[in-house]
Amino acid sequence: MDFQAQTIEGQAVEVSVSKVPDTCPICHFSVEPKYRGLAHVLKDVYDSLELAFQCPRIKCQHFFISRYQLYPGWSSRYYQYLASVPFDPLQSDFPENVEKISPSFCAVANEAQNAEHQGWKLIAGPGYRKALEFLVKDYLCRVRPADLEKIKSTQLGQCIAKFVEDEKIKSVAARAAWLGNDETHYARKWEDKDLEDLKKLVQLTVHWIEMSELTESVINEMPEGKE
Repeated sequence: MDFQAQTIEGQAVEVSVSKVPDTCPICHFSVEPKYRGLAHVLKDVYDSLELAFQCPRIKCQHFFISRYQLYPGWSSRYYQYLASVPFDPLQSDFPENVEKISPSFCAVANEAQNAEHQGWKLIAGPGYRKALEFLVKDYLCRVRPADLEKIKSTQLGQCIAKFVEDEKIKSVAARAAWLGNDETHYARKWEDKDLEDLKKLVQLTVHWIEMSELTESVINEMPEGKE
């Protein structure tokens, strides 16, 4: 898409951008934002661009700025989309029983998610790894209170191997821990896996913990002998 922008000296220049944002950074709804006629090329080498948009949702209507970077190697003024600001933090909802088991997991996972949405993926990875540790250890402290001190002091991988009995939780949590460790260590062991794979495994761990808790609840509510 093409726009006419102005430099700091007031010179008009034609620019092209890779995309117009399709999500409002404040309300986080998918939208077709209204361009408000302001496009400004920054710095004397013209390597940055900002465009002003407005959310069209009646319940939002906030203005925001989309930032772009000059695409390397292009002689024309083609700018790659970076992010939109201001960014209001996202708060994802988690299953009720997971929120009760580990509120710390929910808080850390939301912070990691917000870091990721702002492009801080090198920070988001360790954040998801920390969230996983809170989730697994809080879950184990609930189901194995006699081992509470050992669970707290044992490294995550060993903790999963030693204390998790549910095979589905154990298999996905162990793999999430492997990828989570890659996000915190200098050398990666799983070169073909990335942040998306880590998030998927964390989500699966959440799912199987939720299923385990729901199953236990149903069994307790409907004991054998009343059929």
